[in-house]
Amino acid sequence: LNAARKSLQNLNKNTVSMSSAMSKNFAGVTGGIKKLGAAIASVAAARQLTQLGKQAIDAASDLTEVQNVVDTVFGDMSGTINNWSKNAMNAFGLSETSAKRYTSTMGAMLKSSGITGNALQTMSINMAALSADMASFYNLSADQAFDKIRAGISGETEPLKQLGINMSVANMEAYALSQGITKSYSAMSQAEQTILRYNYLLSVTGDAQHDFERTSGSWANQTRVLAENFNRLKTIIGQGLIAALTPLVQLLNTLIQKVIEFANAIRAAFGQQDTDGLQNTASSAAETASGLQDANAEAQKLKNTIGGFDQLNIISDDSTTDMSGGISGLQPDSVYDAAAQSVDEI
Repeated sequence: LNAARKSLQNLNKNTVSMSSAMSKNFAGVTGGIKKLGAAIASVAAARQLTQLGKQAIDAASDLTEVQNVVDTVFGDMSGTINNWSKNAMNAFGLSETSAKRYTSTMGAMLKSSGITGNALQTMSINMAALSADMASFYNLSADQAFDKIRAGISGETEPLKQLGINMSVANMEAYALSQGITKSYSAMSQAEQTILRYNYLLSVTGDAQHDFERTSGSWANQTRVLAENFNRLKTIIGQGLIAALTPLVQLLNTLIQKVIEFANAIRAAFGQQDTDGLQNTASSAAETASGLQDANAEAQKLKNTIGGFDQLNIISDDSTTDMSGGISGLQPDSVYDAAAQSVDEI
């Protein structure tokens, strides 16, 4: 009984020890899983941060490129475009980049049709603003609305027809007559046709105009504003990153240029060595060919010298009949023929 009692006590001790060890091991595994999860989360966060930085730099770069187009298209009037674009967020829900992209694209197209001066500036701003209002009215993205307007102003009819706006030539002529214009559409200049389409589009989109202002508090418009604000934030961050990273990129470009110059110098050096080697090889080949030609000439001379002997016969006496005919019939002429032929083949 005492032995059984001691065995039971030992079993209990072993069970407790095993349970404690398992608990420690489980705690270790749990801790390892937590550390692995933290590492994965850190990698994912770093990747997201890197992606955000790239998007921010792209957004800032886009604004810089668009600004260049604005300055080129509008020249001295670019200040007005810049001021309007900076305030376009509150009035039309357009970021500065979008506002400048729409006005500059429209301005370039209008300018190519012959429109200049204040008309160029006013028409470009109005079409950019109409894009935001039509996007709100028809529940489109601002880019979709602008593409349709740009197509209509350039003379295409199908994109705006999808919204019920018919800009066919017949409608243009009817509208011109209603405005007291008797000149036929086909007789108008490109600038006159463009202005007519512009005025017609404004006349038939009265319901959509100022729609963003009327419904700016709606869910759809607020989400548009949120997206544009986020793009604006990325642009600001990107401008800071570009200012900080530009000197580093310039330094890297300088270093790479030096490496390229060094690589070109090495290539030129090895190329010169290869050229010298080829020249030496060519000289050796020429000398060898000349030597072979000389050998061929000597062989021909030797052939001509002994060519008179057709055959060498060795006659033995009766005491040497065991060797008769052993070397009879040897023809030196044929031997030198073979030698000369070998030289020619070489």
